[in-house]
Amino acid sequence: MRSLDIKLMRDLWRMRGQALAIGLVIGAAMATFVMAMGVHHSLTQTRDAYYDRYRYADIFVNMTRAPRSVVERIAAIGGVARAEGRIEQFATLELPGRISPIRAKINSIGDGGASSLNRLVLIRGRGPDIQAAGEVVIDKAFADANSLTVGDRIGAIIYGSRSNLEVVGIGLAPDYIWSIAPGELVPDASRYGIFWMGEKALEAASNRTGAINALSLTLEHGASEAEVIRSVDAVVGQFGGTGAVGREDHLSNAFLTSELDQLEAMTRVIPPIFLLVSTFLVYVVLGRTIRTEREEIGLMKAFGYTNWAVGWHYLKFAFAIALIGIVMGSLAGWWMGRSMTGQYAEYYRFPFLIFQISPAVFAGGSLLSLASAGIGALGGVRSAVRLTPATAMSPPPPPVYHAGLVERLGDRAGLTAVGNMIVRHIARWPGRSAITSSGVAMSLGLLFAVIQFIDGSRAMLDNYFFRAQRQDISVTFIEPRNEKVLYDLAALPGVIRVEPARAVAVRMRHGAVAERVAIEAANNDDLLTARVDSDGFEVDLPAAGLMLSRPLAAKLRVSAGDNVEVELLGGRQTQTVMTVASIIDELIGTRAYAQESALSRLTRDGAPVGSANLLIDPLQRDEIITRLGEMPIVLGLTERDAAMELFEQIIEENIMSMMGFYIAFASAIAVGVVYNSARILFSERAHELATLRVLGYQRREVAIVLLGELALLVAIAVPLGCIAGYWLAQLMISMFSSDLFRLPFAPDRSSYGFAILVILAAAAATAMIVARRVTRLDMVRVLKARD
Repeated sequence: MRSLDIKLMRDLWRMRGQALAIGLVIGAAMATFVMAMGVHHSLTQTRDAYYDRYRYADIFVNMTRAPRSVVERIAAIGGVARAEGRIEQFATLELPGRISPIRAKINSIGDGGASSLNRLVLIRGRGPDIQAAGEVVIDKAFADANSLTVGDRIGAIIYGSRSNLEVVGIGLAPDYIWSIAPGELVPDASRYGIFWMGEKALEAASNRTGAINALSLTLEHGASEAEVIRSVDAVVGQFGGTGAVGREDHLSNAFLTSELDQLEAMTRVIPPIFLLVSTFLVYVVLGRTIRTEREEIGLMKAFGYTNWAVGWHYLKFAFAIALIGIVMGSLAGWWMGRSMTGQYAEYYRFPFLIFQISPAVFAGGSLLSLASAGIGALGGVRSAVRLTPATAMSPPPPPVYHAGLVERLGDRAGLTAVGNMIVRHIARWPGRSAITSSGVAMSLGLLFAVIQFIDGSRAMLDNYFFRAQRQDISVTFIEPRNEKVLYDLAALPGVIRVEPARAVAVRMRHGAVAERVAIEAANNDDLLTARVDSDGFEVDLPAAGLMLSRPLAAKLRVSAGDNVEVELLGGRQTQTVMTVASIIDELIGTRAYAQESALSRLTRDGAPVGSANLLIDPLQRDEIITRLGEMPIVLGLTERDAAMELFEQIIEENIMSMMGFYIAFASAIAVGVVYNSARILFSERAHELATLRVLGYQRREVAIVLLGELALLVAIAVPLGCIAGYWLAQLMISMFSSDLFRLPFAPDRSSYGFAILVILAAAAATAMIVARRVTRLDMVRVLKARD
């Protein structure tokens, strides 16, 4: 081993505490990068393999009712490789001991579970017989949530008729990676399931002999999806087609893609913060090391070591610290990534898991970490290279102290001698002091930005479930009804108020841009629902025209006063031009609203009620749900309180589980910054501290010199961290927002307090470790040392 390499190893061991502290910061960056990129890569690989093996379709379309012969017409369209039709039928389920409404979507399937597209993955049992009435395969999530297994029986109401279903298998399918009941905000496997039944059996149960209401198709290589969708819509329009959608807009894939996009956004926000802090730490530590080793550098050059050899020696010192962080971060990132990937695979209903972190991920994170350490080392390496032997071997000129602004302000403020020592040393090294405060501020800002996600989620919960949705129960009908159904619901004992609701699928077009969306009917005198903007204020519907959510308006490139073409999907397929009267900032979805009268003119039918909202007496809740479940016209029920509890549960399980990681990561920054600053302060001021002890100062008073400077720098960092957290939270919210939801910036005061307490605790614990050295100071050894 060469002499300089031996010196490098000795230096690393001598400064092992500081090297480990910087390594923790770099390791946090590496762990976050490996975790996010590894999970993203693994989920993408799992998704693509799942889609390919089980032939996930490229285009989907639903209809009211169409003959099976339409499949051949769709297959004949240019660019279509394969088409398959099926029946999708909603059902209300009856499970022993359950009063809460339970729904299922039953899909028709070939004999034994055979299909050409969206193939069923059997986990247990067998596929249903094509003609066996009542044989079903149920999805794994529903089976697990309700403790069902092969051989169990389930009561069901299908198309108004009561049936007894037998579970013959448990499985999954690629088009239901994410399944959510109509009208719900989050999936609830205990209340909503996906079933598969033999084709002939479901035809008989749903009164659709020889008919279908759903189509899936795949495209030939190079085919234009937009052109095929236009051709498909032209064919199925006469059968009540509600508009074909590609994979990108298919609900199951859209949710998964949104999650993958958020993981990718994480790698663009969090690791750069850690790497920036580590760059400054390496700059400070290496700069201090080179200043204290002036004589050694002079001797090395005097004995013939070149500038390149000396510079490379100190650069290797920075790279060695980075390697410590890379190893720790790689191991932590792999473990965290595997854990998160397993959770996602279960949450998104994959039948298998491909957990594979590409070597490119480790290589990319390592290069970023090495580059961060290298950039931080450049300043110190440059000063070491420029030192000549004669200059390096002579002691540096002592600092010149004189009464300046700091001393004058200290005198006016009545600072003691110790207080003046603290502020004078901070003023002497303004750059290093700024780096210390900035590093702590970064850790505080990062932690606050993460906590804000919880606050934003709860604010969205309050906005949607308490301000916009005030009903107790939402009732969805099998098909739109006339207003008589409202009187029937109002007559039920315990129902206090009933209001109609309806959503109509349309295609809006503005210029060359078109979007498929549902226009929701509403009235300004509704009490159970409201349009609430992101600030929590209710917004009245315009007397005429459309109200669009801002994301939808942005997609269509329209503003208030513009006209859009509206084409009804299904029904009469009428077309009209409507004016965008207003735009609303909402938190959930891309939505459109219109007065009920305007929607009736578009649909031109006598069935304005697609669902109903009910305000009920809580004491009669069980009886009302039972009576509603017995109505053949009722497709399903949604309870607001149950949906709200599930949303809170998801927050607790997913977001809160990540809090531990980010508290550790933010604390790693604070520990790394404070520890290195404290060690440098101690090494620089050991002579002064020992002198104070000789002069009669107590250990506590001497420790205040060291701890007071750190405390002041941390105190300066707190308001800076709050400001940084504010803007970082805004950035993260904008990057993590999607068409599905947008979190508001709604921090709670306690979030600031919690973030501050965590960082102060980490800083205080770290500073006390170094302060112990002050109490154990060997005054004789320190005072003998030559400055």
